[in-house]
Amino acid sequence: YFYFSISRQNHTATEDGIMAVLKSEEKQNYQSKYLDLPSLNNEQSSSSSSSADRIINGYDFLAVNERMEESLVVLAMLAKIPLTDVVVFFSKIAGGYDGGNGKSCVKLKQKWTTPKLDEYINGDYKNFNKDDYLLYNAAQRS
Repeated sequence: YFYFSISRQNHTATEDGIMAVLKSEEKQNYQSKYLDLPSLNNEQSSSSSSSADRIINGYDFLAVNERMEESLVVLAMLAKIPLTDVVVFFSKIAGGYDGGNGKSCVKLKQKWTTPKLDEYINGDYKNFNKDDYLLYNAAQRS
């Protein structure tokens, strides 16, 4: 939201706008839906743990964005790549600049939140996105 809508498209961030994005059904369990693999019997299961289980058991490696350096060290070890061949470049950091999708550079705006947004995220949002949280927590532990 802050990267595309606010920084790149120069929209104004509002509490209502952020809340609308957070409540959008198409964004619920976004990572789990994107990474999910078909079950062995090709039936979709409604169990929240089955999606996370299929992903965890179906992929050889899951990186955690907040732990990118550590994740890349593990990937290098698994792929038997020398650490001297691994480079990390951070991007999309507030205050930095983005290429603007082929247009002029745009300054990335700082993210912010409010107590109302925090309350929603720590309550209903976590419940609506429990598959993503299961997946994130499993990747964090591995």
